[in-house]
Formats: sequence, C-alpha cells, structure tokens
Amino acid sequence: MRIQILVNKVIIAISLFLVFSLAACSTTTHKAVDSRSTIIPKNLYAKPTKHKSEEGALWPGNTPGNFLFGDDKAEKVGDIITVTINENATSTQSATTNTAKDTSINMQAPNVLGLPSNLGIQNFLNMGTQFDPSVNATIANSMQGTGTVTRNGTLTATISALITDILPGGNLRIEGRRSVTVNHEEQIMVLRGIVRPQDINFDNTIPSTLIADASISYSGEGVVADEQRKGWLAKILSKVWPF
Repeated sequence: MRIQILVNKVIIAISLFLVFSLAACSTTTHKAVDSRSTIIPKNLYAKPTKHKSEEGALWPGNTPGNFLFGDDKAEKVGDIITVTINENATSTQSATTNTAKDTSINMQAPNVLGLPSNLGIQNFLNMGTQFDPSVNATIANSMQGTGTVTRNGTLTATISALITDILPGGNLRIEGRRSVTVNHEEQIMVLRGIVRPQDINFDNTIPSTLIADASISYSGEGVVADEQRKGWLAKILSKVWPF
C-alpha cells in the first residue's frame, strides 16, 4: 500500500514538472519579428491641403500635380516604397584542436636516511619481494578534435512598405507586411527598417541591402508548417534531457 502511494506521488510530481516546463517554454519562445503586430495608425495620412485659386486666375498654384519636373519618390509619412529583397548569407567556421602531453617519472632511492633502500624488508606485504621505494611511471594524455559549421541562406522577394515615421536626421522608418494564403496555408512576410531618402531609386524602389536596422521575417502558418515543428512533449524532453 505504501509503495502504491509513493508511486502515485512520483507520477503527480512528474506531471506537474512537465506542465510547468511546458508553460515556461511557451512563455520564453518568441519571434524576431511579430508577424501580426503591423498596425498602421489611423492618423498616418495627413489631410490634403486644399489649394484655393485666386479669383480670375487660371493657375491653381504649385501643387504636386502640375510640376513640370517632379519627384515621385516616397518622402512623406504614409507614402509607399517598394523593397526588393535579395538576401544571401553564407557562413563557414572551422576549428581544429590537437594536443598531446607525455610525462615520465623515474625516481630512485639508493638509500633512505643512511639505511639500505629495502630497509631490511625482504617480504614486503607478504608478496615474496623486498621493499623497493623507487618509482617509475609514464603518463600520456592526448586529444584531437575537428569541427566545421556551414550555413547558407537565400531569400528573394518584393514587398511594398509604408513610411511610418521620419526620424530627426531625415531618415525614413518603413514597415510592410504581406500575407498570401493558398489552400489554408498562409505565408507571411514582414519587413521593418530604416532607409535614407538618397538611397531610393528613381522608380521608388530600394534594395534590402541598403536598409539599416533591417528585420525581415518569412514564416508560414498552416498544416504544412505544423507538421515541420516539434511536438510539445519533444520540446520539453529536449530541454530537460541531461544526455
């Protein structure tokens, strides 16, 4: 009876440990870019200024629509800029370790305090041999290790982003989100960063390599994405398994 009670307590303790571990795992995991936090403020777009024509005049005033030479590049909060994403990342690291150490000890004691080396002991520990204080030892230690890590990543896409803020230095903060759903499988791309107005091309595009503080996320939600993730029990075991 006592054994059964002890077993029940152990099962309850393990269950509580797994539950708390699962809660800890769920709270600590986070994405570099939250794909659902792209919220454009309602007051993002400034109200258009109405140009009042002078009485009897045909010229409506200087407006973006009647400039002979105009720049259509994004420059104000709410303008749209097109980003061409072409990210190629390659990283290779190699490490080689080769160490060796040999130690030899040969210590002789011809006499000890003026006495013979065997101290007169002819049968040491009943082994049939005389006492011998000499020491002769060899110690060898060696280690060899080799490791190589190689990572390759490529992301090519095009996304349009909104200018959400103009920084004091004149740089533009942009943010864009694109979601495509096919057969209940959603592909989400989120881009955030800071660009210089000088880097925007004449066709209102900018490559992703010129975006400062860039944060690009491309993720999927659906059946296919779920099948490529570890189950909750496998995640817990991989964190607590000591071997």
